[in-house]
Amino acid sequence: MKEKSKKILLWLLDLGINIAIIFILVVVIQKWIIAPFDVSGASMCDTLNDIGGKCTNTYGEKIIINEALYLFNDPDRGDIVVFKVNEGDGSEEKYFIKRVIGLPGDTVEIKGGYVYLTPKGTKEKIQLKEDYLNVNNNGSTKAYFSGFNVFKVPEGHYFVLGDNRQASTDSRSCFKSNISITCKDHPEEAYVDRKVIRGKAWVVWWPLKSIRLLAHPDYPELQDTQASSASLAEK
Repeated sequence: MKEKSKKILLWLLDLGINIAIIFILVVVIQKWIIAPFDVSGASMCDTLNDIGGKCTNTYGEKIIINEALYLFNDPDRGDIVVFKVNEGDGSEEKYFIKRVIGLPGDTVEIKGGYVYLTPKGTKEKIQLKEDYLNVNNNGSTKAYFSGFNVFKVPEGHYFVLGDNRQASTDSRSCFKSNISITCKDHPEEAYVDRKVIRGKAWVVWWPLKSIRLLAHPDYPELQDTQASSASLAEK
């Protein structure tokens, strides 16, 4: 009888250890490697939440965030990132998903419906060719405030925009859904701190018919400028 009780206790102990290991692995994976994320709203259409040719304003596609990537690398221009921002209206912090446009040290200008970029270490202003924008948004990037259309990205921060430029709460409005003069008075709120970026949108896994890897844009118009900037840095 004692031998049987001992076996049961050992089995329960082994079971408990296995459950604890699985729990720890799940926590570690979600905290440091990958994590699921539900995309809500229309700010990233057509890239995300365009289901059956229709942009949804509610929860739609489900994605996997690559969190491990930013443990050893910084976000790159064109990355679709998930991050937390406090809108400053008394509400709790909430997650946003946007595309990185301006890197630390860049100057971003919105003019005539297009985005112009002066990369860090250069003086040449270049129009971004954003092929990921649909026909309704290409050439329709507007500044939300008169005279507040030039953004000098601080070190350690990023300038981000939604792909649905006509319906996105992003760096242009300091992530405030209710546009107010306070954003123009506090331009530092337009940028995303590197510390609050959780990870890069990696894979769409739901609905099943929409499973895909999220492509990364090349921005060939910036390649010569980036090479020139790197050469100057080496000197």
